[in-house]
Amino acid sequence: MGSIYRKNDKWYVRFKDGHGRWRDTATQATTKTEAKSLLHDLEVQTDRQRRGLEPLPEHRKQVTFGEALDAWKTEVGSRLRSTTILGFGEKHLRDELGPLALKSITPSRLEVLLNAKTGELSPESLNHLRALLHRIFELALRRGLFSGLNPAKAVPRFKKPKKLPQYLKAEEVPLMLAALERRWRPLFATAVYTGMRKGELLALRKSDVDLTAGTVVVARSHASDTTKGGHADLLPIAEGLVPFLREALTTSTSELLFPAEDGSQRAPDSALHKVLRRALGRAGLVEGYNHVCRRKGCGYAVKKSHAVPEPCPRCGMKLWPRALPRPLRFHDLRHTTATLLLKAGVPLATVQRILRHSDPAITSEIYGHLDVEDMRKGLNLLVFGTSVPSPAEALLAAGAAPAPLAASLLLESERPKGEGPGGSRETRESPGPSMVGATGFEPATTCTPSKCATRLRYAPALLLP
Repeated sequence: MGSIYRKNDKWYVRFKDGHGRWRDTATQATTKTEAKSLLHDLEVQTDRQRRGLEPLPEHRKQVTFGEALDAWKTEVGSRLRSTTILGFGEKHLRDELGPLALKSITPSRLEVLLNAKTGELSPESLNHLRALLHRIFELALRRGLFSGLNPAKAVPRFKKPKKLPQYLKAEEVPLMLAALERRWRPLFATAVYTGMRKGELLALRKSDVDLTAGTVVVARSHASDTTKGGHADLLPIAEGLVPFLREALTTSTSELLFPAEDGSQRAPDSALHKVLRRALGRAGLVEGYNHVCRRKGCGYAVKKSHAVPEPCPRCGMKLWPRALPRPLRFHDLRHTTATLLLKAGVPLATVQRILRHSDPAITSEIYGHLDVEDMRKGLNLLVFGTSVPSPAEALLAAGAAPAPLAASLLLESERPKGEGPGGSRETRESPGPSMVGATGFEPATTCTPSKCATRLRYAPALLLP
């Protein structure tokens, strides 16, 4: 038989659970009657559990974040197209959060953790880390490993500064292709002519290319059987790309269009950006040249805009010019495709289909880059003429003031001596009061010449042409 008692302004119930063990539990009851009613319900429930009419409650151990991370990697991480996020999460989350129980991790704890990494990681990387936390907790909620609200959802996103776009101009693309080694030209030419992503290019097969129909099928990315958009797409082949694709079809030794030297598919971490930067340096598409003295112990270095060797001011040995290529990534070739198409006047809807975006707004916002010269051409379309009209001309041209009123608004210096703002002597002595409000916007009232002169004295002075 259970009992109730009051302690620290709270009602407690003492009862035997389904396993026959005595338990003391605090309740939300505010009166003794409510506590007795709750005790009766608990005794009925535990009696049914002891008789096998109801399942016994499971006393599960607290799941840690490390266990939830492992569960996410097994169930979700194995299906990702890119596995970069797996190592990223291990490095930045395992040590700090791994031993903690999921229920003990609060939004403030996650925010403190992410803020502590602001000097180490960029805002974009911190947002990726926050998104990973959100996915791990969401999976734990769906699998019943955790109950409550997702703590990562309450952590604010980090503001990412928008950088100036990087892309190649139309006249720079041939220079880049010519500076590449011959074995790399078909791959980079396809990237520029189609706007395909790195993983899509590396997974492209010979069977995907149909030179007769002039089409290429984009259906895979890296080791995944689908692309980022989750569907296959058919792209047309530009005329300028045909020679490059024909060479790739001839030289490839496997079913892949751009295989590695041994015929296998290139790894996702293939350093194609280094190949691009070497080509940019050879093509002269650089930010400058770092002139370095190679004599041991000298260490002199200076950045200049040319590559002409000069003597070292310290030891007299010739400086070695080293190119500093522009900071372009391989993905910036996709930016180049979109930007050059938009600059050439290709409709936004067409560019969207080529890049395979779900929304035209993504195409225009991310890839629709215009440089300074494009904006200059647009602003130069604003032509207003070379001569500036006088205020009176502007009023007369716009019909803002009747001719008599404009003629009466003369500068004081232009009026004859002794003549006030009210007009000539003949005008002031003309019989009959002048009417104000004759246009109908104000009630008509009489106005003496002196009063009218006082009003016009403070009116803006306009000069007749």
